[in-house]
Amino acid sequence: MHKEEKRNQMFSLVEQWQQSGMSQVAFAKANNIKLFTLRYWINKVRQQQNGSQGFIQLNEPAVADICLRYPNGVELLLPVHAPMSLIKGLINL
Repeated sequence: MHKEEKRNQMFSLVEQWQQSGMSQVAFAKANNIKLFTLRYWINKVRQQQNGSQGFIQLNEPAVADICLRYPNGVELLLPVHAPMSLIKGLINL
């Protein structure tokens, strides 16, 4: 079976699930497919409907500093572009 045929078959199966009124678990069991597989294709259908590829663009943070607050009340303000290794080291103190 080619990729496109498989995709069409699974999209059809998701449509059947939506119209069935059954839970995902019950539908997967009744159709002898793994629940994970059904959920994977449900997500694919939703992505197509939303026009989403699963990624969003993140803009640079609006904050000027990163604040680390320790349980004893001490706060450290670090620049946004502080190296991750420094931040990790300070968290693990």
